[in-house]
Amino acid sequence: MSEQEFGEIPIEVVGLPRDDVESRKAELKFQRAAQSLGRIHNDILEARAIVKTSTLEKDRKRYEVQALIKLPKEQFDFTEEGWSVEQVFEKIGEKVKRLMTKPRDKPSHHRHPSRKEMESARFAE
Repeated sequence: MSEQEFGEIPIEVVGLPRDDVESRKAELKFQRAAQSLGRIHNDILEARAIVKTSTLEKDRKRYEVQALIKLPKEQFDFTEEGWSVEQVFEKIGEKVKRLMTKPRDKPSHHRHPSRKEMESARFAE
């Protein structure tokens, strides 16, 4: 695959200041994570991150990031928060990378029958 195909993924980060170096690094981390997922899922429709900033006492900023990656048949939502926008996007990147290692056809959670189901199956015989 060439770099041109990765450029076709619409990647959008909303809510970050454009002149901040840390914000630019965070945006690049999200772009790289989405592009690496695009190598496996080459049908990504959209990758979007919305950053909400809250200023607390002593000029500290708390960041809450909601990321969405849309595929034709499914979508992935991630939410992270922290004091550094770069670290928050690093955590989201780790979650996106976990999607690449998870088997697609295997369920992530096996449901065990409830006590009621087990009792009714035992007495039905």
